[in-house]
Amino acid sequence: MEKFNKIFDDDFPSSFSDDPKAKKLPPNRIRKHTVTVRLSDFELKQVNDSRNQMSKSCWLRSSALKQLPPSVPEINKEAWQELTGSLQKLNDLTSFLLRRGEDAQPLSQEVSALKLKLSHVRDALLTLEK
Repeated sequence: MEKFNKIFDDDFPSSFSDDPKAKKLPPNRIRKHTVTVRLSDFELKQVNDSRNQMSKSCWLRSSALKQLPPSVPEINKEAWQELTGSLQKLNDLTSFLLRRGEDAQPLSQEVSALKLKLSHVRDALLTLEK
């Protein structure tokens, strides 16, 4: 349940906490304005289908500010996840090569080029439907 109910995060104002040491937000980051929106049944269904685990208000705010996380078409999810794992392994390899020093510099550059190409493929999966 904790996974789905993350209302007390680092960006939340400290007024929601009893801890006096809680981080206070600068005045320009405190959300004090309310916007009300009315939706038809169809529109509400579309919002609910799109928002996954996000609250409606969070999803609408992110959508309006163009800050939504990428949405991977269902057909590409397995490939997206495999590429994500491959990119993480390449990141680990890059870290190892950087620790090795200048001897590994040429190989490190090749790994970086491969990471860039895999990132492009992964980004293409966001729009590729078939």
